[in-house]
Amino acid sequence: MVKKMTGRIIKKAQSLFLLLLSPFLLIIERRLYGGLFPEEGSALAPIFIVGAPRTGSTILYQAITNRFKVSYIDNLASLFYRNLRFGIWLSKKKYGDEPHNNFRAEFGNTNKFGGHAPSECGEFWYRWLSRKHHYADSLSVSNRAKRKIRREVLGVSKKYGQPFVFKNLNAGQRLKLIADIFPDAKILFVRRDPVFVVRSILKAREKLGVPPGQWWSVRPVNFRSLLDLGEVEMCAAQVHYLESQIISDIGLFDENNVRTIHYDDFSDDLVASLGSWLGLRKREGAVSPDFRDDERFKLSAEELRSLQEAVSSVGENK
Repeated sequence: MVKKMTGRIIKKAQSLFLLLLSPFLLIIERRLYGGLFPEEGSALAPIFIVGAPRTGSTILYQAITNRFKVSYIDNLASLFYRNLRFGIWLSKKKYGDEPHNNFRAEFGNTNKFGGHAPSECGEFWYRWLSRKHHYADSLSVSNRAKRKIRREVLGVSKKYGQPFVFKNLNAGQRLKLIADIFPDAKILFVRRDPVFVVRSILKAREKLGVPPGQWWSVRPVNFRSLLDLGEVEMCAAQVHYLESQIISDIGLFDENNVRTIHYDDFSDDLVASLGSWLGLRKREGAVSPDFRDDERFKLSAEELRSLQEAVSSVGENK
């Protein structure tokens, strides 16, 4: 208990210090990046990994950022989410283009696994977007905010000649906004057998002590109407509506900029083909993760039936 309280105090003190430091870091950013305020087309377009939670998006994010020379927010850079360009510069100074060789995470969180491990860094987006409502369209932020987001992201890409890779699953509920800010963005939509997605969400909720009737992770636009469902049904509905939103909005992007990837197809060859499609350069010394397939025969008949019924039910009542 004392250790946890001490950790929280240190974290709050660190956050306050960086908040006070932010205006000074902005001056440094301007010197580092100069006039790098490119519009779409003058810098490499960003890459967004989207999907429902527990679909394998984290391991794909880790594999891509490890194997290829891309810019991404690691745990060091995430500390400076108010000054993202400075954070990326600091990370580049410390780690260069070395691979992170980390494929561990705790429900997407990699804070325990080193400063260079990929971070979701939701705090960067929460500078402009709601924490409570994850759905956002093109009217959710001001044009001034859109220009600032574009300049920060594309400024990094322009300086380092690398596309910026983001994996924050809330982005799947913000594709209308992303299409407005980054019309040339590349989208990787990760899917998985919904039976195993629901099962994995249930296990995550149990491990984290999330009570029935309380939401966990990404929220579809109608999440409040789903809170009265049974826990299995609520999780199945979560997956269904999150993916439905993505499928509806992904058409805003050029079809040549979109790839839908299935969890059971994850492999070194798949990662290599994605790198080729994206035009990415390899990092030296990068290792590969161990990818696993889902196996229905390992589920008990009762568990499989319950999960299938929940998944089928939400599909029928959509």
